[in-house]
Amino acid sequence: MKSIVATICLISAFISLSEAKIFGKCEFANTIRGFGFPEGEISTWVCIANYESNFNTDATNTVTGDHGIFQISQIYWCSVGDSPGGGCNKRCADFHNDDISDDAVCVRTIFDEHQRLTGNGFNAWTTYTAYCNGDNSGWLSGC
Repeated sequence: MKSIVATICLISAFISLSEAKIFGKCEFANTIRGFGFPEGEISTWVCIANYESNFNTDATNTVTGDHGIFQISQIYWCSVGDSPGGGCNKRCADFHNDDISDDAVCVRTIFDEHQRLTGNGFNAWTTYTAYCNGDNSGWLSGC
């Protein structure tokens, strides 16, 4: 009986660890702040995550093949197969859970590459140009 209870607890813990999550804007801001994102970028990342996924870690754009809260592209940055791949050496499925630490590492890789290529790392996200290019300080109001 004890082993059955222990097994159920273990399965429940595993399931809860792999669930998707919809962040609040302030929770998201504080989470990426904790990952070491530069303070001057936080409001822009909040804007991008809002327009890319509405802060949903399980978001998928089936047209473009983008995944997770930051909408990371399967064309360049992750693999849709069982093995890690792309520029971030991750499976796209890894970006669909409530642990966004691996998303954050990949996003910094994407940002740095686009910073090198274009002089503005945010250019990697189409929502940046359309919605988040400018003063984004309002995204942190109430936080």
